[in-house]
Amino acid sequence: MGNLDRSVGPGRGGPCHRSKDRQGPSRAWGVLNVVNGQSCTTVPEPGGHPTPALADGGWRGFLLLPGEGLILVSSASRVIHLDRWARHRLGPLADQLLTAPLPEAWPELAAAIATFEPLLAAGPQDLSLKTGADLLHLRLFRTDNGVGVGLLRAPARGRGGEPRLRMVEALLNTILEALIITMAEPLEQPGPVIVFANDALLSQTGYARHELLGRSPRLLQGPGTDLATTVSFGAALRRWEPASMEVLNFDRQGHPFWIELKTAPLADPDGSFTHWVAVQRDVTHRRASESAMADLAYCDTLTGLPNRRSLIGRLQRSLVGLERQGGRLALVFCDVDRFKEVNDRFGHAVGDALLLELTRRFQTVLRASDTLARLGGDEFVVLIDNIASEEEALLLAQRMRFTLLEPWCHEGDEISLSMSMGVATTNGGGTSADELLRRADLTMYQVKASGRDGIAVYDAAIDLEVQESVTLRQRLEQDIRHERLLLHYQPIVRLENGTIVGTEALVRMVGAKGDLIAPHQFIPMAERTGLIIPMERWVLTRAIETLRAFEHQKPHWRLAINVSPNHLERGNLAQELLEEQRRSGVDLTRLTIEITETVLLSQHIQAKRDLTALKEAGVTIALDDFGTGYSSLAWLTEMPIDIVKLDKTYVDRLANDARTTTLIGGFIKVFHDLGIEVAAEGIETENQRQQLLALGCRTGQGYLFGAPTAELPSDGWPTGAES
Repeated sequence: MGNLDRSVGPGRGGPCHRSKDRQGPSRAWGVLNVVNGQSCTTVPEPGGHPTPALADGGWRGFLLLPGEGLILVSSASRVIHLDRWARHRLGPLADQLLTAPLPEAWPELAAAIATFEPLLAAGPQDLSLKTGADLLHLRLFRTDNGVGVGLLRAPARGRGGEPRLRMVEALLNTILEALIITMAEPLEQPGPVIVFANDALLSQTGYARHELLGRSPRLLQGPGTDLATTVSFGAALRRWEPASMEVLNFDRQGHPFWIELKTAPLADPDGSFTHWVAVQRDVTHRRASESAMADLAYCDTLTGLPNRRSLIGRLQRSLVGLERQGGRLALVFCDVDRFKEVNDRFGHAVGDALLLELTRRFQTVLRASDTLARLGGDEFVVLIDNIASEEEALLLAQRMRFTLLEPWCHEGDEISLSMSMGVATTNGGGTSADELLRRADLTMYQVKASGRDGIAVYDAAIDLEVQESVTLRQRLEQDIRHERLLLHYQPIVRLENGTIVGTEALVRMVGAKGDLIAPHQFIPMAERTGLIIPMERWVLTRAIETLRAFEHQKPHWRLAINVSPNHLERGNLAQELLEEQRRSGVDLTRLTIEITETVLLSQHIQAKRDLTALKEAGVTIALDDFGTGYSSLAWLTEMPIDIVKLDKTYVDRLANDARTTTLIGGFIKVFHDLGIEVAAEGIETENQRQQLLALGCRTGQGYLFGAPTAELPSDGWPTGAES
């Protein structure tokens, strides 16, 4: 290419000036226009206009064919890319083009570009540059950041009329999927050049063909594509491998649409990659459906608020921000008080309407930066970012509470509203989203337990107590399941001489370190959680085994066991015990069931029925802890009570409280008149034993006679009097 005729056009290295009359290319440049595929004279007629290669404004062919060279010129008139065919055609000039500005390396081409560039918006322009005896057939076209120059193998008319090429073009235009063919390189900026776009792609994007030819497919792409996806896609292209991805494109009007893009490389017979073929399918509707499904996954369907999953995601992002930038955030966990009563009285549709009203009220006092979420049911959570102190979160919670002061009206009924609210704050420190939500939830339940309608702030000490309680409950569950509980026995004696007449079986639990856990720690917890029923079933089974042992070892002893009110209410104590008796054949006349006054208060009718059935089977019924509850003496006359056990609190006051002594004496006389035996608990001193004897009490138990032990007491245990 060193013999190019440089005698025409501007001098070497000089600026490329456009013709002042702007009526066409300068005669001095020796430019040959190809008009509608027909060659014109090398020097256009005066005043003639350069004519685009698009004959009818609808270019249907390939911009460049395989084997035709490509030169990319930037807007700064520098060559930024030469493909291998261009290097072959240009020879030594190729190196000059990559090292020097175009006006210096090839002033004729620079001048032609300057002249034809204003026309490229209408489409590619074909021309020829005379090079001595040779003539280069060029095609100029617009690119993303400059001008592209195609080195054609033949004049446009000769290359475009080949029947097989026309057949290929027609075939590609019948494909229903949008299709693009680009040059293989450059893969980096400005990107591969589009050399063909079929009719389906034009319909999909709204672009005319001449607006796409010469541009990079990046013209269509938008910012909504996942970065990791594009990086993976680009890496596959650099390995010359087929690749696919879903990418957000924009049509000519700027409307976004999603496509599934599949790209594969094409190679020539020598194995060199020449082009990329890309097929893109519009998947906007599918993505919209997936997005709608995702919204359902992250959105509460009733209120439209973020749900638990969405809240956790936002909270996690906020916590990451705290770790990086510092600051503080808070969660406010809200539970509507007595919401179930609304559902029970008016129905769930009214309950839903109330939830929508609460959502509206809360949003009137929250900041735009706050996140209000509904976890389900009547539970709402507010995520408060960027707070200066805990007090700021409390103020917002108070504002939310104030929105409930006005009752909600439904069909003339006024429904009073209140909320229990727990606040938990953090400044990061490794606190997880789940942990912070747990703390706020725990604090809310503390408000519920304290009477509802209030606000509380997370307390680590209370949390520790709750954690210990949970650990204890889990251990009790395991101990029941694996039968690791113990029975300890405390003797029941005749007070006049200390003779053992029976024993009370008391359940015990072993701690993690092998020490015994106090009954007041795990019995109330078992009552609250319902574990009392399986625990007492285990006790009943062991009690039957103990009674069977008594038949041979202690034929005159009685065995007492405690029964929870919950067992009478939710279990089937009488049936269970009678079935156990039929299975084992044990004599139930030596079994005493001890119940508390609570049974008489809450389950009077059922308790009478079950206790009567047990009494008829020979079981003795004892009322335990008498005097600590609110039982009615009238009920005692109706219930099948055989023994009343005075509580330890009365026994402790015998020596110092004359009124208590008189009261106990009266109780004992009344019970004896009713045919009910009286026993005392918690006897610890000889003086107490003697006083109880003087008042008419004949049996009792306490540390004076022996502490509960894992072994059955022996007949030889001394009483306080003997020792």
